[in-house]
Amino acid sequence: MVFKRIRDIVVASVNDGLDKVENPVVMLNQYLRDMETELAKAKDSVVKQQMIEKGFEKQMEQAIEKTSKRQRQAQLAFDAGEEQLARKALGEMKHYEAKVDYYKDLYQKASQQVAELKSQLEELQEKFQQLKDQKHALVARANAARAKEHMQYSMENVHSESAFTEFQRLEDRIMEMELRVDTGYTSQWSSDHSSNMHLEYADDVEHEIEKMRQKKTKHDDTALDEA
Repeated sequence: MVFKRIRDIVVASVNDGLDKVENPVVMLNQYLRDMETELAKAKDSVVKQQMIEKGFEKQMEQAIEKTSKRQRQAQLAFDAGEEQLARKALGEMKHYEAKVDYYKDLYQKASQQVAELKSQLEELQEKFQQLKDQKHALVARANAARAKEHMQYSMENVHSESAFTEFQRLEDRIMEMELRVDTGYTSQWSSDHSSNMHLEYADDVEHEIEKMRQKKTKHDDTALDEA
């Protein structure tokens, strides 16, 4: 069951797809944490199975040792003429021989299970390491996808008809304000400037007028003399 759960996590992390989760980075980290937890449980299962294997092996060895011991005792009893004692020892020998076969079968099955679990654990550890190695690439892809999505959303807003319409409306208002301000200041400046200029150069103007009068009078007198 432990290994099945780990396989489910691996399959989910690969096949779910980044576009099916709200936050790919968070989900990816969660997958890795879940796998670490399940891998730790799987390692404990392997250790426990190895302990069971060792227990069957030890019981098998003990049964082999007792079988040999009863065989020696039966031979000694037979050689001493104690056939009844020899029969008892041989009966126990056969009992331990059966135990040897029994524990040997359990030991072999446990050994096979340990080998299978170790193989599965190694495979899952390799897949886990591959996912860890791919994590940064996947995170980068997720961030790039988010940035692209955000950029597309922003561009859609910028290029939307409503955005252009609103900007055009604001531009028209600003131009109207500028025109109104410029017109008001220009009119005021022209009026003030003309008035100030008239006052500032009044004497010079009158002097020039007088020069123009004298010139005209002189010109008129010259014309009369020539006539």
